Amino acid sequence: MRKIAIALSLFIVIIFLLGILLGFYLMPRKTVEVDKTDKIITSSAFRELSIVGVDNSGKGVYAKIIVDVKPGTGLVLVNINDLLADYLTQLSARTAAKVASNFTNLNLSSIDIIYNIKANAVIIEGPSAGAAMTLATIAALQNRTINNSIFITGTIEENGTIGLVSGIGEKAKAAKENNATLFLIPEARYLVGYDKVKKCNDLNGINYCQINYLPKKFELSELLKLEIKQVRTIKEAADYIII
Repeated sequence: MRKIAIALSLFIVIIFLLGILLGFYLMPRKTVEVDKTDKIITSSAFRELSIVGVDNSGKGVYAKIIVDVKPGTGLVLVNINDLLADYLTQLSARTAAKVASNFTNLNLSSIDIIYNIKANAVIIEGPSAGAAMTLATIAALQNRTINNSIFITGTIEENGTIGLVSGIGEKAKAAKENNATLFLIPEARYLVGYDKVKKCNDLNGINYCQINYLPKKFELSELLKLEIKQVRTIKEAADYIII
């Protein structure tokens, strides 16, 4: 009987402690937000940045992003060749504006941001232009200059990370052909093309050969004679592009 009483007491204590822990876990937490400075502008501010994409045939192509920052009500819009962009491109633009707001610590509620992409609508994917959109917005908000000899490709995440994109080799070639002095790409391991390697062995008097295709060991910059640097965050990219 005494053992049962002790066990019951321990059970009650455990339930009580679990109740406290559960209550603490479910208790609403206050979100601490950093106050942002209201950005007041009286006229439009334009910034232009070079980007590259890949067309339907797999060829790298050149395009431009022009951002227009002007007085408004917090709208973010994207036009591609003067046509309204698709949902993914609009989503990428909103993320770019949010990251630019966080980067500059500016409240954009009284500002409209309009991105104009001058390219074939089927060529430039909205997500892959995210990093460029962000940098152009930062430069416009801070009234700073963009180095247009530097190209960039990459998506943008809400935490400011630059994400991976496809067609790096083709885009790098297009950047080189359009007089880029530096091409910024997302941080990753990139290889271009494959080497055909033939390996033969004698197997019971029979010459057995196997052909393997191994990734080439040279880097993009060596192949194209173009300086290429990998960047992980929008801060790293801004240090190169924004003057």
